[in-house]
Amino acid sequence: MDRPLFLPLASCLEPSLVGGKAVGLARLLAGGFPVPPGFCVTTEAYDRGLRLSGLSPTEQWQAALHSTGAERQGILSHCQATIRNCDIAALTAQIVEQVRWLDLPLQGLWAVRSSATNEDGATASFAGIYRTNLGIPLEEIGLAVQDLWLSIWDERVLNYHVASGLSGTVPAMAVVIQPLLAAQAAGVAHSIHPVTGRATQVVINAVVGLAEALVAGRATPDQYVVEVDEKGEPIRIRDRMVTGQIAALLVTGQGLREVPLPDEAVGRATLSDDQLFDLARTAKRIEKTFGHPVDLEWLYDDRGLWLLQARPLSGLFRSRQLTDDDCEWSRANFKETLPELPSPLGLSFLELFMERYILAPYRRLGCQIPEGISSVRTFQGRPYINMTLFHLLIAQLRGDPFLLAEQMGGEALARVPEARPLGWFAFARAGIVMLAEMRRAVRYGPAWFAEMKTMAAEHRADRLRSVSSEDLARRLDAIGQWLDGHELTFGIAGGVSQCLQMLGGFLPRWLGEDWRALLNGALQGQAAVISAQQIVRLAELADRARRDPCVLSLFTAEGWDQAEVHRKLEGTDFLRAFNVYLADYGHRGVGESDPLSPRFSDQPELLLAVLRAQILAPASATPVDILQRQTIVRERALAEIRARFGWRLHRWAIFSWWYRRLCRFFALREANRHHLMYYSAAVRSLLLRLGERLVEQGLLSSREDLFFFTNMERTDLLVGGSRDWRGVIQSRKAERARFAAISVPDTIRDWTDRVRGTDQFPSTAPEGMLRGIPISGGKVMGPVRFVRSMEDWSRVRTGDILVVPVIDPGLAPLFGVAAGLVAEMGGTLSHGAIIAREYGLPAVANVPGLTARLKEGDRISLDAELGDILIHERAGGEG
Repeated sequence: MDRPLFLPLASCLEPSLVGGKAVGLARLLAGGFPVPPGFCVTTEAYDRGLRLSGLSPTEQWQAALHSTGAERQGILSHCQATIRNCDIAALTAQIVEQVRWLDLPLQGLWAVRSSATNEDGATASFAGIYRTNLGIPLEEIGLAVQDLWLSIWDERVLNYHVASGLSGTVPAMAVVIQPLLAAQAAGVAHSIHPVTGRATQVVINAVVGLAEALVAGRATPDQYVVEVDEKGEPIRIRDRMVTGQIAALLVTGQGLREVPLPDEAVGRATLSDDQLFDLARTAKRIEKTFGHPVDLEWLYDDRGLWLLQARPLSGLFRSRQLTDDDCEWSRANFKETLPELPSPLGLSFLELFMERYILAPYRRLGCQIPEGISSVRTFQGRPYINMTLFHLLIAQLRGDPFLLAEQMGGEALARVPEARPLGWFAFARAGIVMLAEMRRAVRYGPAWFAEMKTMAAEHRADRLRSVSSEDLARRLDAIGQWLDGHELTFGIAGGVSQCLQMLGGFLPRWLGEDWRALLNGALQGQAAVISAQQIVRLAELADRARRDPCVLSLFTAEGWDQAEVHRKLEGTDFLRAFNVYLADYGHRGVGESDPLSPRFSDQPELLLAVLRAQILAPASATPVDILQRQTIVRERALAEIRARFGWRLHRWAIFSWWYRRLCRFFALREANRHHLMYYSAAVRSLLLRLGERLVEQGLLSSREDLFFFTNMERTDLLVGGSRDWRGVIQSRKAERARFAAISVPDTIRDWTDRVRGTDQFPSTAPEGMLRGIPISGGKVMGPVRFVRSMEDWSRVRTGDILVVPVIDPGLAPLFGVAAGLVAEMGGTLSHGAIIAREYGLPAVANVPGLTARLKEGDRISLDAELGDILIHERAGGEG
């Protein structure tokens, strides 16, 4: 059977007959993708033309391959001349007949493109090696085809062929012929990133008009990177570089012309966001259809998107390896326990803690952490936690990673990474290892907590006065090594997470939509939660002050001076009781995870101011009132849960077991936090004394300067490192001052652009209402009181609704005064949330834009069952 001279594009299935480009277009058509109509002049037409001219392509190709220099050029020139002398009149007539047969328009201009047999292959694309002829009148198409036949016999084709390691098979030229479309924009798109191989990034180059200059490398296009999810659906435009094109190649009444763009079009993006998303989605669909990454040529005209070419992306490693820049980052969790601007030493401790005590245990469980991925990153002096990484880790352990935002605070991931769960054997092993971690925490926790409390007492400032700087450094190293063997955070957190995962699995089905509110109520009044006990202890102190007329007069006097009152209380039973409270809770503070942050024992007057607010309140709750209220709420919640279970006693049994376990691990979690702060107090005390010694040696100007070094730098300083240490400190302090003047987002979805996602994911709350996650149930109304630092504590009054950036557990003393609590960030598992729930303080967290939308003194109502905040009256009488 004779091989055809022409084939419709949809029938171009044999590469040796129609070449790589035509095969790619046929596959696009078969997949239902938009391709301009057209046909292919096959390699049979090329072979016949050469045979009629007396040219043997195999002999000439082999001769050219095995020659060099002038000899090779002579062979190529001879072949070109022979092809140029071919009579193409008959071919032109046949092409015109083919146009009529396919019912294509006889008028207009045409695009004539190469489709060589060695073109668009999996190992070599020959991109830009062969020619393309655009804007060809129908009567000249034969000449344009002849020109493409000539283009095989070119020095650069031969060199590329050799460099690509192709065999000696002689290439043949087929030609794709299509009507030339009046492009508004055109370009290329790669279904994966052509530089990094990133599979979730589609890279698009675009110019106004036709893309001939772009494809030929003569024009600088706009470049876009579109982020897609694992299903190939566009998420956002990650990068956008607009070059400011001033002219375009357009189809005009006079043919193809380079036309200047009007002034208003210069500098404008070539493609709209909708077009970019459409193109990225199409690229990923084609990639899926073809089974490999693709390089597309495309154009938009007034009818929409058209595809002109689809070839494999050759010579590129397809990377799915996650990088830090692919991850989403949040200040949640860190913001709760660190100051707004942690010290360099505090950040250094944080990175060490995360690596040794969080990531290392995950590795022991068998989880895979992508190489080069960090758990912590710092932007403008603020640390961010890698939410994408922890999503992956939880998913590997077959947990529900979508609870992360609820439990840790922050926003849900916009780009959900692909995660492969552990195999069942590995998962079973991980369960055994995790169970051992939990049992270790339960068994040894109390004893090790006591050791940390002793550690703080042994390293009080008065006991370190005669200790040398060398011995101070050794002690710091020793207690660090002690912590390596006694840290329990991972096992305790695992116990809490396990309980919540289980309860979150069956309670929604057994209790209904308000299961969270009922569980939060059932968790109130757990006396074992040590952090919440400090609130009751403060209430006891306030009650003691009311019963002592002398003490009461000091707290109620008009001319309140905290320092003076503290001095006048010397020798009283009240001050002795207050000092006992400080012995138990004075090592706590706001931003307490940073050793630079002062503790309550450093500023006892602040606690006296809180006590004064309680004492002055007309109806302040007594310790008995607090405990009774918590007990009532807990018992009601448990009774309601049992009632809803009805006759299904097995449900109550299952719930009770997990509930008791959750209460135990919640108590352990707060006890761990509380006693880690004893460890932190010991570290702080040693560092401050070491700083004093270095001041004596003339190395530092003040003892706090030591906190402006990293851990490694501190070690280097002590062994005699020769850096300009004072210069380092001065630079860090200046940098800290600059950072303090900068507001940063709580969420970074794109580290490169540092874009916060709140504008991409607007709140669904109606006007005049804010919405967040309910943390601790209850309904209250009161005035807004902003608490941004400890300096704001003295302004808090009974009945205020505290509005805070985050629920710092150091705020606990204020919970006995406040009516409610609202936080811009936070989750159900934050330490502050546990304390608020334990105390029974109505609280809502994770309210984006909260501190910008409310003003001091605004009267709001708080529905902490639903997570709603309603603005009733603006401060100053505004509606």
